[in-house]
Amino acid sequence: MLDIGSKNWAYVRGEYEFFRQYTPNLFLDGVEIDAYRLYSNFYSRYEAAKFYIKGLSGVNYYADDLLNMRGEYDYITWFLPFVTPYPLLKWGLPKKYFMPERLLIHAYQLLKKEMLIINQGDEETQIQKSMLDKLAIPYEFLGEIKSSALEFQYPRNGFLVIKNRED
Repeated sequence: MLDIGSKNWAYVRGEYEFFRQYTPNLFLDGVEIDAYRLYSNFYSRYEAAKFYIKGLSGVNYYADDLLNMRGEYDYITWFLPFVTPYPLLKWGLPKKYFMPERLLIHAYQLLKKEMLIINQGDEETQIQKSMLDKLAIPYEFLGEIKSSALEFQYPRNGFLVIKNRED
C-alpha cells in the first residue's frame, strides 16, 4: 500500500490497522516531497513520521518525490493532492512541483487494484474529475466524505480509482 503526500504521517496507525485486516503481509509506504519542513518545535515532518511508524512492521516513510517511486501497490491513498498551484505555493513549494496530470499518471502506473483520492472543495473536486476523465482513468465518484472525528472547513469529496475495471 502507498500513501502519497504523507506529511508527518500522524494517521499511519489508523491506515495500518485498517489495511492489515484486508491485506496479508502488509507493506505500507508513505512518500512526502516536503519531509524536511520544520515545525515550530524544530522537529521535521520526517522526524515526526519516524516516531509515528515506530513498531509497525513493513512500514516505510520516504522523503522523496512520487515520481521516484517504483514498483506496484495494491492500494494507494492520496489525500488532498495539489490540483491547483495555489495550495502548493502556499505550502512554500516551488512551482516546478506543480504537475498534477503527470503525478496522477505515475500513481496510476504504480496501482494494481484501487486508489482513494480525497479532494477539498468543489473547485478541486471538479478539476480532479476533469483530469480523470481526460486521462481515461476509470473511477467511481464517492461524493462527500464526512468524518465523525474531524470537522472540515471545506467539504471533502472522494474518488475511487479502480485499475483494470471491467465496465
